[in-house]
Amino acid sequence: MGPTSSIYLLIFLPLISSLFCQIFSKKSFAFLIALASCFSLLFLEVKIFFDVLVHEKISSDFELSPLSLALEFRFDILSAIFLLIFTFLKSVILLFYRCNIEENISQREGNVFYSVFLLHLFSMVGVFTTNNLLNLFFFFEIYAFSFFATLSIAKTADFAKLSFRYFCLNSISSVLILFCILAVYLAFNSLSFDSIASDLPTISRYDFHFLVAIFAIMAFAIIIKFFPFWLYFEKLKSADLLANFLAIESLFIKSGIGIFVILKFVYFFFGNNLIFGDFHAAPIFIFLAISLIFYSAIKLYSQKHLKMISAYLCLNNIGFIISCIALQTVESLQALFFYLLNFSLTGLLIFIFATFLKRHFATSSLFKIWLVEKNNFYLALPLKLLIFSIAAFPLTNLFFANWYLTYASLNIGLEAFLLSGIIISNFVYISKAVDISETFFSKDGQHQNIASASAQIKNYSLYFTSFWLLISLVFFTIIASNVTNGISLKFASYLLSNTI
Repeated sequence: MGPTSSIYLLIFLPLISSLFCQIFSKKSFAFLIALASCFSLLFLEVKIFFDVLVHEKISSDFELSPLSLALEFRFDILSAIFLLIFTFLKSVILLFYRCNIEENISQREGNVFYSVFLLHLFSMVGVFTTNNLLNLFFFFEIYAFSFFATLSIAKTADFAKLSFRYFCLNSISSVLILFCILAVYLAFNSLSFDSIASDLPTISRYDFHFLVAIFAIMAFAIIIKFFPFWLYFEKLKSADLLANFLAIESLFIKSGIGIFVILKFVYFFFGNNLIFGDFHAAPIFIFLAISLIFYSAIKLYSQKHLKMISAYLCLNNIGFIISCIALQTVESLQALFFYLLNFSLTGLLIFIFATFLKRHFATSSLFKIWLVEKNNFYLALPLKLLIFSIAAFPLTNLFFANWYLTYASLNIGLEAFLLSGIIISNFVYISKAVDISETFFSKDGQHQNIASASAQIKNYSLYFTSFWLLISLVFFTIIASNVTNGISLKFASYLLSNTI
């Protein structure tokens, strides 16, 4: 099978699998279909990834009407890296929640859940591979629909309120994006990213204020569509299955898609020369990044619950990612690559470990981690090993991220404030790593009946698999640091050399 055929299979496989989940009546079949689809996608992505490393991009444009949904694509280094990371995360999430879904969701709702999960995966793949602005909007809407469908499974007043608030924000965002698409089509007579990129220098000379307005509206729409963290923070400590699932989707998957969309528009729609040269947006990006870094670092330092630690760790990493985009250097984009790995792998492992602790021991407190170790040493071992990554030990993803960003920030100006952000954030990281280390040796609560706690955990093999898949990939990136640094350089060079 050639690369083009593999990419079409990659795009449509989750959609076809979603339909099959509705055909089979047993949840176990639906789960196996979803799991097989995730692993098949990973296999296809790895296969295509090596072709992309050689050719940098594989694209197909039939030059049909703007309604040519999924007939055209652009599979480049940016798409390949995001697809590999976030398909892997979706696979881990599916494995982790398997037991909870079996226990808490009915047969009919279980089939709906897996079908919607695959529809969500289909939209994510579509966002990462499309090369057409209208198609991108369609995939955004499919993504939102699948999110609403997941919320509909929970028939509670709290989730109804959450669903309504999300619906309002998403509707505002969708209307703004659709308005921008119409304006772009009238100005460029095309919705292809490649066509727009080729005509942008000409348009920018005559309609500069038009492009500034489109940039501002799109930026606002993307923020409220992909980064509405304030909607979910109040639910983070909940033990409810869907509350935790939606929190993971919002913190890791949705925000990851948002980061991709920002990179796509910065480098392949507007171009970093227009945004940071003509629009002078770099100070705005850096100010936003510094504010987010300092806020999240201060909040992170005082947190004693693992879920909140994971959430503020994610916000801190997103702040650094924004700063990396603003600096526009090879080193800063290499740092972005490593912050993305740390954001997705380290943050997710802490969060699902906290979810496991909350569900089986009725707490997600930092000082109760030892309960898991007393129950099963090998379940707690991944978090112990993760301490090296949290503390930014040499050769870890966070170490390389800080190294490259520090090098990129050695300028007299607003960028210098990032150095203080790096120092303060790393002090907080080390303090949290020390807290986690100490709690494993804590004697607090040793008098409690550990045997009764042990009886609560059943069929923990999938939890075990989820934890160890994540920590294995974390340590693979450490062991293969030469490879990851090479990919980060390829990633940075591709973005800078192909921007407008």
